[in-house]
Amino acid sequence: MKRRSYGTMKNERGFILPYVLVVLSIIFLLLFHGTAGYRNELHMTDMQMEQTRIETLFQSSRQLLIEEIKATGNVTDHASYHFPHGEVFINIERINEATCLLAFTITTKGNAVKNIESPLVLSGILD
Repeated sequence: MKRRSYGTMKNERGFILPYVLVVLSIIFLLLFHGTAGYRNELHMTDMQMEQTRIETLFQSSRQLLIEEIKATGNVTDHASYHFPHGEVFINIERINEATCLLAFTITTKGNAVKNIESPLVLSGILD
């Protein structure tokens, strides 16, 4: 009777399968990692664009309010502006004769709402 040794392999053709599985696993991991990174970059870009729109709406409405105060010479208690990328509502609170506190409520077309408070010095505007 011939004794077989199971510890050594004489035919190694079936031994390639684990190597193929390891290589395919690495390729799929890299592929999934790349797509997840791309998805995160898209999300961060959208958030950055929304933040830029909010900042633009804030600066535009503040400048329009300053021009309106210069033109009329008086300060109202609220103002509302409509822009292509959203709407801005400004609540104006007089602190004293030379300073106002502006409370901006900014709503973009993407339904993002941001509240910003900013002081406004009237001494250079009403003179």
